Amino acid sequence: MSGFSLILQAVLGCILTVVALLSAQLGFLALVRYFAPSRRVGMPQLADEALPHVLVQLPICDEGALALRVAAAATRLDWPRDRLTIQVLDDGRPEKHLALAQAIRGVVPENVDLQILHRGVRTGFKAGNLAYGLDYCDAPYVAIFDADFVPPPDFLRRTVPALTADLRLAFVQARWGHANREENWLTAAQGFLLDSHFAVEQEARFRLGLPISFNGTAGVWSRAAIESGGGWTGDTLTEDLDLSLRCALKGWRGAIVSDLEVPGELPETAPAWRAQQARWTKGHAQVARKLIPDIWMSAWPWWKKAAVTLQVCQFGFYTFAASSVIISLTLMYLGVVYVKAVADLGVLVTVLGLCASLGYLWLGQAVLGRQYEPRFLRSLFLAIMFPSGLVLSNARATYEAFSGREMVFHRTPKSGAVYAGGWRGSPEIMAGLLLPVFALAEQAWSAPFFLFAAAGLLSIGGMGWSAALQIPARDVAASE
Repeated sequence: MSGFSLILQAVLGCILTVVALLSAQLGFLALVRYFAPSRRVGMPQLADEALPHVLVQLPICDEGALALRVAAAATRLDWPRDRLTIQVLDDGRPEKHLALAQAIRGVVPENVDLQILHRGVRTGFKAGNLAYGLDYCDAPYVAIFDADFVPPPDFLRRTVPALTADLRLAFVQARWGHANREENWLTAAQGFLLDSHFAVEQEARFRLGLPISFNGTAGVWSRAAIESGGGWTGDTLTEDLDLSLRCALKGWRGAIVSDLEVPGELPETAPAWRAQQARWTKGHAQVARKLIPDIWMSAWPWWKKAAVTLQVCQFGFYTFAASSVIISLTLMYLGVVYVKAVADLGVLVTVLGLCASLGYLWLGQAVLGRQYEPRFLRSLFLAIMFPSGLVLSNARATYEAFSGREMVFHRTPKSGAVYAGGWRGSPEIMAGLLLPVFALAEQAWSAPFFLFAAAGLLSIGGMGWSAALQIPARDVAASE
């Protein structure tokens, strides 16, 4: 066996070890969520005269009817009108602003303190938009809703009191619901993934006292925490995670109210979901590059530093998976027989990853009482398979983050919109067709992985081609 092949296997062993840690993290969080006692957020009952001034920010960008819907929902929030300010932060095209402002005023009652702002330049993307709005209102608490979310009327009553009772709480996050969950197989799988993120991962971190991340919408911030953490900054594509961690490093905490659900909309096509996930992956990688040094230089205990590092670096799974495939194919081409320790580690990582994913996704449905719903097993399987089809796009997003490529904020196309981009699924289809050939020739632990990855790649690539054939791509989902 050549020295080169031994080096490759050593690198592969290191990659598999990291993947095992990321998988074990999910399994551990599922165990914590299942066994650890619940942790309630202190929610005092406040008389109306004791309720503070709240600013509701609605960042939008060419959202059409959704902008009107979220503005109307914000006006129905149960809060004293003299202590409620609603900001529509329009970052869309200037030529559409006047018409949008007029339409929004048509659905908002006259007794509502409404501000419709258009900054003209789009510096900092969504973060810059939110920061711009803060200059026009000094309310001590700030609720944020993206255009595709519809807050229930009692949202502020079930979140703001917690911030008034605990002055070290930076934000209170509600759980996302999914209004279009049953639209198709892809949205059903996304529902599984996001349910587990909120009901298992976020809840488990909260119970352990670990930092949790604001999810960009359906939450309320303390303005003091925003300012203490350095404010909204647009140097990453996930401004929510960035500010959450900066606040955590300064001693602030986040809380999640799991029984408060705010329905939103899921991307309904593979191009839209692929674009969303690539943006989130790139943003997480940028935050990792920016803040991991600060995390390890902080006064946190080592175990907390390690836990938060794994949390921030979950994006790396796709790059590690792609790297392991490339190395495995190279070793296969060289005709190398794996060192037993590496082969055994591969089997262990495969079994651990599958078990952790199944437990994590199943528990997300079980705690919400959905494990007996129709098509449960199908959606569970797809929730494991579809993400493997994102390996190429998310690995590329990670590379762009660490190579310093110019940031482009591609908004997630909303329901009925067309994704503006040239992607047709060709890279995924080509990779998906080639991998089974290698899998059939492979006698080691990686053969099942190749087959599973191929299924995911062909699914995402095929759905991309299907969307392209149905509607030609047009420039309607502008980059933000």
